[in-house]
Amino acid sequence: MKKIALLAWCFTLIALLASCNLPRTAPQPALTPTADPGLVSTFAAQTLEALSSPTPPATSTSVTSTPSPTLTATLTITPTYETPMVRFDTNTNCRNGPGPIFSVAIVIRSGQKAEIVGKSELGDFWLVKNPNGKGTCWVASEVVQASGSVHLLPTVAAPPTPTAAPPKAPGWQGWTYSCTYAPGGSNATVEMRWSDTNLNEDGYNVYRNGQIIAAFGPDVTAYTDVAFVASGGSLAYYVEVYSAAGNARSSTISITCQ
Repeated sequence: MKKIALLAWCFTLIALLASCNLPRTAPQPALTPTADPGLVSTFAAQTLEALSSPTPPATSTSVTSTPSPTLTATLTITPTYETPMVRFDTNTNCRNGPGPIFSVAIVIRSGQKAEIVGKSELGDFWLVKNPNGKGTCWVASEVVQASGSVHLLPTVAAPPTPTAAPPKAPGWQGWTYSCTYAPGGSNATVEMRWSDTNLNEDGYNVYRNGQIIAAFGPDVTAYTDVAFVASGGSLAYYVEVYSAAGNARSSTISITCQ
């Protein structure tokens, strides 16, 4: 038994000695990881592609604010209407149409007023109510003063133009004359006056012994002539009125110097 124990101890000692004489193994160097070039290239390409690709914009959710309705006050302006009127500052002919070719309906006196109910197409005549009775007549706008809302007046068509009648012959209102001596006769000064009963005459002619000695436009009613009268002779005068429709003569007056 002791012999076996001794043998075991001897083997153990031999093993220990043998282990001390074994060559030492050199320490292994630390492993440094080496990157695969192919993997590096692939990774770099993917990185560049990712960086070059546009980043989609972030979707923002906007909240639309609906404003509350604003109450706006509406200001209504009601124009003031004034009745169109005319005032007459002088005695004025109010005619049956807008123009001197129409006959006079009435004469409206100075100081009177009349309501305007229309205007002519040219705007130069007012159609007014007769201030002295019924009906309407036309008055030239330039001879009256208008007021009120005349801009709202309607345009009224003129009645048919009347057929012009020949003028009426003028009548003598009077005449006077005087004579002064002149060799072989006398110089006569004759003052003549006649009536104007026409509304559409174009003018007047004064005749002495059958010859025109003076010509006038419409509405002239007087003339003075100076002429030589031979001894025993006389002067004959008449007045002629004329228009586009015709003419008419007055009666003849005679002047004699003794």
